[in-house]
Amino acid sequence: MKNVVLSAVAVFAGLAAAPVVAADVPVKAKPAVAAPAPSQWDVLFGVAFTSDYILRGVSQSAHKPAIQGYTELDFKPADWLTLYTGVWGSSLYSSFANAEFDITAGARFSWGNFGLDVGIVNYQYPDSTANGFGDYTEFYAKPSYKVADWLTIGAIVDGGNDFNNKYNIAGPWLGNGNAGYYSANAVITLPWHPIADVNLSINPEIGRQWYGSGPNTTLGVQSYTYWDVGFDINYKVFTLDLRYWGTNTSGSVASGGNAICFVGGAGNAGKDACEGKFVAMLKFDTALSAIK
Repeated sequence: MKNVVLSAVAVFAGLAAAPVVAADVPVKAKPAVAAPAPSQWDVLFGVAFTSDYILRGVSQSAHKPAIQGYTELDFKPADWLTLYTGVWGSSLYSSFANAEFDITAGARFSWGNFGLDVGIVNYQYPDSTANGFGDYTEFYAKPSYKVADWLTIGAIVDGGNDFNNKYNIAGPWLGNGNAGYYSANAVITLPWHPIADVNLSINPEIGRQWYGSGPNTTLGVQSYTYWDVGFDINYKVFTLDLRYWGTNTSGSVASGGNAICFVGGAGNAGKDACEGKFVAMLKFDTALSAIK
């Protein structure tokens, strides 16, 4: 019996001393590599081709086609805050200016479904003083609220005190330089997708452009109401915007002749920059973060 016990002990001792093979060793899982945090910086850019450049109901291109483009530098220090600066440009008609450049800087805030964009924009019109036009600056606030997945409503309040740089080609400037506008808008996303990745939306807006005593007295521009409604077809980075613009003012002498509606230059006789117009625009918009 003693020999049997000793033999059993020897067997277990031998097993304990047996070499360990790789298959017997548990594999230690490699630690997961965290995805790199997205950059706080981004660059947005785009280009557009439009059948008529209309700003607040008034044609800036004498009802002719225009090409436009922009670039914007964004910095996002927090999820709820984006700081930005950028430049947007458009061709104009030759009796207005060689081009328009809008230089902007501001901040966009986001809290849940509520958004707010506040900033400053300087409108630059190179070589425009010979035609009676000057650069000027406006401040703006653009609140928005996402009511539902299919509906976002918004507003714009914008104004400044140096309209047309208080420049009058015919003589001294009289009165203040106050001018601005306010508007209400909405984006209504339709539930129908004609093909994959194609989104449809309707975008109505109504606004009021106002002028202080200086612009009204010195330049003959009058406050007016404008409206527009657009139908957008979006496919990834491309958007086709089909929009109708209208106002309650006119350059017609019979209606009081609002100077903001006058179109100067050869070949533009009889044109009214404020008349109702259908406009088609094709846009391309993207960002560096989307193409890396």
